[in-house]
Formats: sequence, structure tokens, C-alpha cells
Amino acid sequence: MGRIKGVIFDLDGTLIDSLETYTQALNQGIERFNLAPVSKEELASLLNWAVPLEQILQQLFPTQLSDREKRLDCIKETIKAYQKLEQNVSLKPGAAQVLSSLKEMGLKVGIVTGRTTSGEQKWLELRRLNIDHLIDVIITGADAERKPAPEGLIKCAQELELSAEDCVFVGDSQADIITGKAAGVMTIAISTGVAQEGALSQESPDAIVDSLAELLSRIRDLSRNRDETHR
Repeated sequence: MGRIKGVIFDLDGTLIDSLETYTQALNQGIERFNLAPVSKEELASLLNWAVPLEQILQQLFPTQLSDREKRLDCIKETIKAYQKLEQNVSLKPGAAQVLSSLKEMGLKVGIVTGRTTSGEQKWLELRRLNIDHLIDVIITGADAERKPAPEGLIKCAQELELSAEDCVFVGDSQADIITGKAAGVMTIAISTGVAQEGALSQESPDAIVDSLAELLSRIRDLSRNRDETHR
């Protein structure tokens, strides 16, 4: 596999299909405040830039949720709703196979997510989806500054005992590619989540794929190109 020794993934929209459930949870969370429902497309456009939930609420409802205490109550309701709905979240097609193949190839695998869960809590969904044994390290927004800040990716590479240049970051948003570039890792954008190929290409990732099935061949290509460059 040449110089690439680790693959780090974004979680939502990249490995798991959670946008529909996120939208349902948000709409259930704001329902008690008599706020208009948010469309999946509207939410995706904000998640594409890694906007935190509190800021999402501020942007969508600047007048109705101008009071911070009210926003925090809304966040609690949204999180409760997601916890009840998370059984509906499934893996993206091919995710388990790709993760298993990467491990068989001897690569280290990490996840960097903007979720703010910590400790054992952050592994629960991975266990439910039966991919926890295929992940070496997971870094959340509770462990390091959230994307698009590069600290989470840098911390993940360190905990994988790799340098940034040993790693490639796979994500579905423009914020993911910006994060990867800031951290000094190679980047692969995948158009299965919150951003389409045209938007992702604006950030000039090292590669763009339309599905996880294409990922292994692209990683091989990038490894070969990098290996040739360093000869």
C-alpha cells in the first residue's frame, strides 16, 4: 500500500446513513417550540460546513430561539429524539466490507467526528452497527476542537501512532476536505452524504469517489503515486 498506513473516516454521511434520522430528530426537538419543520436539504447544507447544532438553531430560528437557555432546551430535546431514533441509522453500502479489507491489508483505521460524545459512550453506535472491532481510534468533538479545525485529525493520527503524511482522510463534506488539508493528510471526498461532487471538487481533494466500493482502488492509486513521488 506504499506510504499510506492509515485511513481516517468521517462518520455521519461517510460510514453511516444518518441524515434522514438527524432531520427527524431535529424536527421532533423543535416541535414543542412550535417551529416550522426543517427540510433534509436545508440541514445538509449546514452540516456540509460542520455547523454545530446550537449554531444551526441560531441560523434557522434567529428570532424564535434568540434566548440561549431556550436553544439549550431545544438541543436536549433533539438529542433525546435522536437517541430514540438511532436504531434507524444503518451503515452505508459497503462500509463493513471496506473497513474489513483495510484491516486485512494491515492499515490502521480511525474515525474523526463532530459528535460530542465521550468515553465509552462514543463507541456505542459503532458496537450496535458491529464495526467497533474494525476501528482502532475514534476522536469526537469532546476530545479535540471540532472540524474544520485540524486538531481532531492530528490527534487521531497520533493515537494511531502515525504521522499526518501517512494518513488519508475520507469525508462527505466540504468541511471534511478543508480539515484534512489543514491537518496535512491526503483527502478523499465521497459524494454519498451532505455535499454533491461539484461542491466537493471546489476544495480540490486528492480524489473523489461516488461510493465506498471505489475507495480501495483510489487508496492504492494514491499510495502508488505518493510512493513514486518519494523515490
